[in-house]
Amino acid sequence: MSQPIFIKGVLLNEQTTDILIENNKFVGIGNNLSAPTNAFIIDGSHFAAFPTFANNHTHAAMTLFRGFGDDLPLDIWLNEWIWPKEKNLNPEIIYWGTRLACLEMIKSGTTAFNNMYFFLEDETHAVNDSGIRAMLGCTHFGDADMMADLDAKLPEIPCERISYSIAPHAIYTVSALGLKRCADYCKHHGLKFHIHMSETLKEVEDCIKANGCRPYEYLDRLGILEQMGNDLIGAHSLHLDENEIALIGKYHCSVVHNPNSNLKLASGHEFYALEMKNAGVNVTLGTDGCSSSNNLDMLEATKTMSLLQKGWRKDPTAMPCAEAFQIATVNGFKAMGIDAGRIEVGKLADLMLVDLNNIAFIPNNNTLSNLIFSAHSDAIDTVICNGEVVMEHRHVKDEEEIISNARRVAKILLA
Repeated sequence: MSQPIFIKGVLLNEQTTDILIENNKFVGIGNNLSAPTNAFIIDGSHFAAFPTFANNHTHAAMTLFRGFGDDLPLDIWLNEWIWPKEKNLNPEIIYWGTRLACLEMIKSGTTAFNNMYFFLEDETHAVNDSGIRAMLGCTHFGDADMMADLDAKLPEIPCERISYSIAPHAIYTVSALGLKRCADYCKHHGLKFHIHMSETLKEVEDCIKANGCRPYEYLDRLGILEQMGNDLIGAHSLHLDENEIALIGKYHCSVVHNPNSNLKLASGHEFYALEMKNAGVNVTLGTDGCSSSNNLDMLEATKTMSLLQKGWRKDPTAMPCAEAFQIATVNGFKAMGIDAGRIEVGKLADLMLVDLNNIAFIPNNNTLSNLIFSAHSDAIDTVICNGEVVMEHRHVKDEEEIISNARRVAKILLA
């Protein structure tokens, strides 16, 4: 049982209040609360409290590819730079690359991430040691034979902060039978189905040429949209038509916008957030991996997402900061099946404290606007996940060891 945490006099929703956390949940929010005698007390007088971010699509250990293969089209980047070097991956590289990712996410206010990568057991150890949450995808390429030993590929879950998904890479790297078997396995075991969808125009054009329909229509023909429903998470989902939006809305699927990655790879920028929201889609936000977005900073991604909506729609009222923040927090946790994203009694206690003495909050006319549009992640002082402090005064346990080992294994990976 964890030590209670009592945050005294913190700014929450523009009101000064106290917050009490016991075990792993918020149990008290209000004025003049009493702290338990054994509580860890935080003076919140120059802090604002916010929910933490949920990064709904990334490839964590690709932190070690940061700055590798810049300024290239997606197909060249994958085929000539990333996939050849991924042959060097091993358990130690994955462990320290994932620890580095968790460190970066903690320092930028993220306490949950939805991952698609390799060496699931080593990813699991890394996340468990980090103290944050993750839904780790058992990633697949190829045909149906890959499903034969799937049970053996899913390690025992070590704690409540970690869950697994099945993550077929994409419709162009996994056969129709493979996709169906992934969906069948998800349905039977109650797992999420995480896949890249409609990231580039080439992907859409190739799907039309090969199958006579667009990517989400292809999944629908296979019966996967109906089968998975709100357990399907489609990363990118950038190049959609009205029929596809209606389809994924009908089945209440989740999609993940990755604005910085899409811009850097020139995949596109007109993400149909409003149209999908109105159709019943759960719109979430992610960073993608560090070789295509170059960081895992969800605060930066939230700002980019909001500004992009205003820009391509030529409408300054599009996606105000409150809506962008909900997409980056509440919607992301919902997609992963985690009861967090709001600072409310009964919710899981994931929270970040932002330093109001940071220059981005002077003057503080609108705290959320200052966070999204003005601040950088260095304004985040303290992060709590599942009722435990994982960063205090911007220091994370073992961060020096993580950085040293990440530097060492990166040389092996890129040799």
